[in-house]
Amino acid sequence: MSDDDQILRAYATITSMKANVPERPQIEERWVIEFNTAIEKLEKSLSIDLQEFKVPQDALKRFVASCNSLTNDVTYLEGLWCERAILMQKLDSVLVYFTGLQDREDIKIGFHPFNK
Repeated sequence: MSDDDQILRAYATITSMKANVPERPQIEERWVIEFNTAIEKLEKSLSIDLQEFKVPQDALKRFVASCNSLTNDVTYLEGLWCERAILMQKLDSVLVYFTGLQDREDIKIGFHPFNK
């Protein structure tokens, strides 16, 4: 597959994920794995470092499903989970980054005087 095809596939995965991530506070690790894999595909195709856009391993945690205050028993959800907000922030940031790369000529960051 060509690099352009890999880039398009990664972009499709990321935009689809943004629209389909479950609306719960924590999401399953599989969503993070799929996202990070798409970022790795972009890194390889573009030969650039995108590590800052990946969800870090330490964002994956065990989450409490229930706890009994009388017995101090704690039950955890199966597997590792990530806070939805963390993944959504990473999704948004990488999409903004690539939109900026496409529109680089039109980007004006900072304050600019109004020209009449």
